[in-house]
Amino acid sequence: MREISRQNHNLNVHFRYSRPTFEDRGKYHSVGYVDAALIQELVKQEAEYFLCGSPSFMQSIMQGLKESGVPDSRVFFESFGKPMKSVSEKQTAIATGDERFAEIVFAKSGKTLTWQPSDGTILEFAEANDISPPFSCRVGVCGTCMCKIHEGAVAYQEEPTATTDQGSVLICISQPGSAKLVLDI
Repeated sequence: MREISRQNHNLNVHFRYSRPTFEDRGKYHSVGYVDAALIQELVKQEAEYFLCGSPSFMQSIMQGLKESGVPDSRVFFESFGKPMKSVSEKQTAIATGDERFAEIVFAKSGKTLTWQPSDGTILEFAEANDISPPFSCRVGVCGTCMCKIHEGAVAYQEEPTATTDQGSVLICISQPGSAKLVLDI
């Protein structure tokens, strides 16, 4: 990509790493997640934008471009992600009567709440209870929602694609796996 941008002066490339390692030094321009603020900083009105990512990421970036005055005709995208469960699948899970309850302590938020399977993932449950942890893809790909587990266990609905730190969890694709769960959220 860098070579292509050197050969074509109309192409600008900006690499942003969310969590660079020591070995990544010199390979990126900035640190953090791509967001509307970065787009507004880098945006060129005459440019065309080619985006690829999860639906929530795409929506956020497209909104940022729109707010910067970029017309929709200059924005092109391809979305990726795993298919979401349909409403009927969720209803079947609820109707089985296999209700397990778990106490989730959101340590930073100071909230202790009772979760049940119909509440969905830990991320969905947090959002439904006015807790706003960081997230992006909602499918275990990006790692944005990773948080530390202080106590208890989780059960992944599917194997995460993102690498997780020891003692941490991706809350977008997990549910409590123990009667009590304490998270650093």
